[in-house]
Amino acid sequence: MARKEAREFAMQTLFQIDVHKDFENPDIEKYMGGKKLGNQKEYVTSLLTQICANIEAVDEKINECSENWPVARMAKTDLAITRIAVGEILFREDVPKAVAINEAVNLAKDYGTDTSAGF
Repeated sequence: MARKEAREFAMQTLFQIDVHKDFENPDIEKYMGGKKLGNQKEYVTSLLTQICANIEAVDEKINECSENWPVARMAKTDLAITRIAVGEILFREDVPKAVAINEAVNLAKDYGTDTSAGF
């Protein structure tokens, strides 16, 4: 599995965790549903674990940087994409910041609304 597909899967999984309000000690393996991640399993599980364990700090960072769009107002898909990007920036030294942002824009183009990528 390529990193792009792993990001998509991480975003979808984080969306499900958010829907279930299960950030405190979520069973990441359960949410992954047996998906074969190959060499990207460590990336996905580590990223999701870090985001969930630090969800308040991640959301606070998003709120600091988004004008007039606090986390509470964001569409769940856009929020999951943004959390993945912020998680990569904060917790993944192997992902350059510019790559995290660029990939978030690409995810927003694929999964968000017409205005998501610009956001």
